[in-house]
Amino acid sequence: MEKGPNKLPQASFISQLPPEILSEIFLYCIPHEQFPVACRTQAPLLLTQVSASWRALALVSPDLWTALHINYKDPVEDIPATDLWLSRSGSRPLTLSIAIDFGEQPQQEIIDAICRHSKRWKHIRLDFRHLLCPQMYNLDLAQDQIPELCTFEFHARDISNTNVFPITRLLHSAPKLRELTWVDDLADTDTLLGLPLRRLTRLSLEMDHGTLDYLQVLNECSNLEHIRITRPSANIPQTRPPLFLPKLTSLNISSDLTGIFDYLVLPALKEVRIYAEGDKQAQSHALGHDPEPSSHFQLMYPGPPHAHPSQSSPSSSVGDWEPVAFLSLIDRSACAISSLSVTPPITEHALLTCLRRVSNSLVKLSIEGIGVGDTLIASLTRQPTLKSVGADGIHDGAGISENKGWGDVDVLCPALEEINLDTRVACAQGALVAMVESRLVRSSSCFNGQRTRGSISRVRVIDGHRDLEKLRDLEARSRQQADTSLGTRAAFTVDVIPRKPKRAQARNFFFRKKLCASR
Repeated sequence: MEKGPNKLPQASFISQLPPEILSEIFLYCIPHEQFPVACRTQAPLLLTQVSASWRALALVSPDLWTALHINYKDPVEDIPATDLWLSRSGSRPLTLSIAIDFGEQPQQEIIDAICRHSKRWKHIRLDFRHLLCPQMYNLDLAQDQIPELCTFEFHARDISNTNVFPITRLLHSAPKLRELTWVDDLADTDTLLGLPLRRLTRLSLEMDHGTLDYLQVLNECSNLEHIRITRPSANIPQTRPPLFLPKLTSLNISSDLTGIFDYLVLPALKEVRIYAEGDKQAQSHALGHDPEPSSHFQLMYPGPPHAHPSQSSPSSSVGDWEPVAFLSLIDRSACAISSLSVTPPITEHALLTCLRRVSNSLVKLSIEGIGVGDTLIASLTRQPTLKSVGADGIHDGAGISENKGWGDVDVLCPALEEINLDTRVACAQGALVAMVESRLVRSSSCFNGQRTRGSISRVRVIDGHRDLEKLRDLEARSRQQADTSLGTRAAFTVDVIPRKPKRAQARNFFFRKKLCASR
């Protein structure tokens, strides 16, 4: 900036913004996919080091200080830092995560530090390790003082029932609790039955050992709308009658647990994700990690505070997954599945059988790690009719009946709008792009950006697919037509999935796991 004897330096444009606008900009610096940490190189602490005016504004902006992850190690530093951070949040609702490795020693002071603010708890995540047998802590300061708590996560490793009881007792005093994630290294049906299950609309369960009576737990979840369950194996008496869950709309389950489908009736079910055991990405729907995040808790803990390199999930069982119980569930429940994600090993024939059963209602399809060939792609391809294809290669539905003009009578999944092919697509060259072209429908009934039934809007394919260049050309033409159609046509999008790097074969390590006698 030019300076002269009679000229003062001009302030930057951002420094001239009103404080109300600048404080709103500050909020966009806070990570929304993970908990903020007390680090000078990350917001909000980073904002306090730019200038004196920014520091003053940040310190009086309570919304910047409402979320925090505490990886507790040093009481001399961590407790005062936590007190100071939370004091800056004013009276705002709090989103907190704390990881404590007790090491069989009391750590009550840091627990009390966050419990003193329990009336403002909204989302809480506790990660407790190494609390065997005698009770090492209490939550007395928060007991009956959590009126706003709606989402709770508990991650336990090597913890006795005695040290789990304060958690279950506390949650019973949370009138607004609706979402719960419970991750434990030892399945315990009695402990889960001690939770306020009837209040919950979303439940995520993950265990490492033993057996669990899922149906006994689900029988207490009359208001459940979403559930994710993974391991251990289900313990189900063969004489048990079917369990009716009228509100359950979303289900995320490991393929080796789908046997419980034989005992469920889910008339409202719409979204299903079935994954192979060991698929960590699919399992990551703990609270807030759905394949498509919804409005519930989205802040995630930035990383495991305590490494356990020996505890990788075992590989999935040998052989293909048989969807017999899943098909039976659909028939018994008469449900309309609109979103289906499948990752366990399954034959193309079995996958086609599943798709035929949900064909009329399916809108979103995700296939990961399953070989896809010409048979599936051909089944998803509409057959063009006379005068139904325009010069631009996009089907024209004007003047053509919905069924005959677009080939919906024989085509599989006529309402499909999004396809995720995170897998090897071994079809003939041009077959994939032909399928997509057949589903790009131009119709006089499409207006204001609303698509006609079955007009595809998004396809995801792995980088390097032989049809990728043509798919991108099709995307470009679609966007050009959307720009010139004055809002009467929405654009088609191609997402490219990066190739996964090859990983060196991991060495196998074996460790003896010590389990507490009380569990």
